[in-house]
Amino acid sequence: MVHMRMRFALVFAASLLSAADVKNFSKTVPLDANGRFSLDTYKGSIRISAWDRPQVDVEARIVADTSGSFVVPVEDVEIRVEGGGASARVKTDYRKRGSLFHEGSLPFVHYTIRLPRGASVQVKDYKSESEIAGVEGDVEFETYKGTARLDGLRRTLHLSTYKGDIRAIFAAFTAASRVDTYKGTVDLSVPRNASFDLEADLERRATLDCAFPVTIRSSREGSRFRTGVNGGGAELRVSSYRGDIRLRAQ
Repeated sequence: MVHMRMRFALVFAASLLSAADVKNFSKTVPLDANGRFSLDTYKGSIRISAWDRPQVDVEARIVADTSGSFVVPVEDVEIRVEGGGASARVKTDYRKRGSLFHEGSLPFVHYTIRLPRGASVQVKDYKSESEIAGVEGDVEFETYKGTARLDGLRRTLHLSTYKGDIRAIFAAFTAASRVDTYKGTVDLSVPRNASFDLEADLERRATLDCAFPVTIRSSREGSRFRTGVNGGGAELRVSSYRGDIRLRAQ
């Protein structure tokens, strides 16, 4: 009987610990059809999709990172949602009780976000796995070493990464866009019949693999050129220090 009680106590304690390692968050706020949404987060995952409602729905699952010697409790993480109407902002806040000093064991935050199809999106991330699909407004995406797939782009893309692995797919190329990577890999897909001006600024250890008929002029210092594709149009500017950029025709 004593052993059974001890076993029950251990199982119960383990279940409490497991529950304490996860926290869920959910909130919905109004957002105009052409409003602006921004997200500032650190690590975990981001899933953003579009719908035809004038609101943004934010769900987050906060999971403790038990890989380090010091585990920051999920209760130390706050999801801050501000604004509504013309703009809405979401931020992962680790500052509670000084958790920011234990970056190696900060909890993962897994976001699932739905927002108006015509909204503009701005994401600032450190090392999450991200996916944005169906958004028809401008997209600004910054990550240090995260991975991302940006699908169905139709407007301006401003992409910046240090050493992330990014795939960006344009359904249409209609507005000036910019891609900057230090030593990551960026894979861009543009409609084969798109008309645009390609401007490249590549240091000597960077590469550009382009499926469109352009002449890449290289030197010891790298490659810098501007050329029209299919008659020219909106500007696509790519730059890199030692990363790899692929420009595909789809």
